[in-house]
Amino acid sequence: MAYFDERVERMPQPRLLEHQLEELRERLHYVRSRSPFYRRKLDAARIRPDEVRTLEDVRRIPFTEKEELRLSQAANPPWGDFACIGPREAVRVFQTTGTTGRPVRIMLSRTDWFETYYRQFSHFRCGYGLTEDDVLFVPFNYGLYVAWWGFQTAMEKAGLMVIPGGGLSSKDRLRAMLDWGATAVCGTPSYLLYLAETARNNGVDLPSSPIRKVVAAGEPGASIPSTKKAIEKQWGAECFDDIGSTEISNFGFECLAHEGTHVIEGMFLAEVVDPETLAPLPDGQVGELILTNLCCESTPLIRYRTRDLVRFNRAPCACGRTSLRLEGGVLGRSDDMFHFAGVNVFPAQLQELLHQVAEFSQEYQLVVPPQGSGRHLRIRVEPARAGLARQAIEAARECLVETVRYRITITPEVEVCEIGSLPRVEGKAKRVVRES
Repeated sequence: MAYFDERVERMPQPRLLEHQLEELRERLHYVRSRSPFYRRKLDAARIRPDEVRTLEDVRRIPFTEKEELRLSQAANPPWGDFACIGPREAVRVFQTTGTTGRPVRIMLSRTDWFETYYRQFSHFRCGYGLTEDDVLFVPFNYGLYVAWWGFQTAMEKAGLMVIPGGGLSSKDRLRAMLDWGATAVCGTPSYLLYLAETARNNGVDLPSSPIRKVVAAGEPGASIPSTKKAIEKQWGAECFDDIGSTEISNFGFECLAHEGTHVIEGMFLAEVVDPETLAPLPDGQVGELILTNLCCESTPLIRYRTRDLVRFNRAPCACGRTSLRLEGGVLGRSDDMFHFAGVNVFPAQLQELLHQVAEFSQEYQLVVPPQGSGRHLRIRVEPARAGLARQAIEAARECLVETVRYRITITPEVEVCEIGSLPRVEGKAKRVVRES
């Protein structure tokens, strides 16, 4: 079993917490001296960095909200006043996808881009079992979104050959990864499944290819058992979860033991709270993940509300790491959750149920009507393959309706669409459409 930083990764939990609190005190001093945004927040809450000695002290620190970052940049364009560096110190800039509002722009210093990112993704590389002998194919167009930029840069620095697949069609990407002998590939779960579909449609047998590792990120999927199983079956490769965001960076990886997603606790302090009351929750309960970046010098975020819903597990992992694990990875997002007919519904729940019906493909879309309209929640799906008998499709549709009614206690309308009619994307798939 390979570790990147074995001393910290196998550190007993009590000592690890001491280490995190030491790093946090330093980080609080740092942001207070460099960021007007955080100086205001900490002073308003009367937070003195040297007095933060326990988790109870940490909970006195105010949360950081994404909307605050947007407002900061609107008031102080273009970068806001929350960063700890200026534009002349930045060597790389990114922005969030803007799926929940105006994009947030992030600057990265030379140290963060070439050193901090390398350290973070080296934990991932060791967790996945990737070595210098591997050839990584990255099937994404690069732009303002961080996507796989950091992963690629860190893998190159670690000595792996990286094949950039931007600017190619999906068919040409498949040809390139096979012609160049790729042994690992990364992507969003939905795009990995689409590539597998493209391979089948073009007579390419992916399971017989050299690809042995698949890294999935950007949306729930690798943490959903049925989706992960589908990816592994269609690629004939081991699938690993990768969790992160543009604002806070990548913080969680799945190891070879596949017993949950490890948080890099040497670089992040993680908490879990009730998404409505914001009260702390005990391990084992589902709540919203709160993260503090302990190492970033450019835009360190303190108690950042990720909106990711997770369940903490601190039991020892078979891999030997003592770090906190997210049981089942990211279970959903509090801002993706919608309230329908008196029930809190998470897209990941419906995705898991859908994937148990073999007659339907992995592609789907949820159409949510306005509250009080009297209309049903609509699940749009596609047949898994051409030529399915009408009776088989109708039986599968009825099966999905009954399964959702039994498991989630709502009765949906299932709309079976033409194969290929639902949108395919390289990045995050938009699964929920809210009707007005």
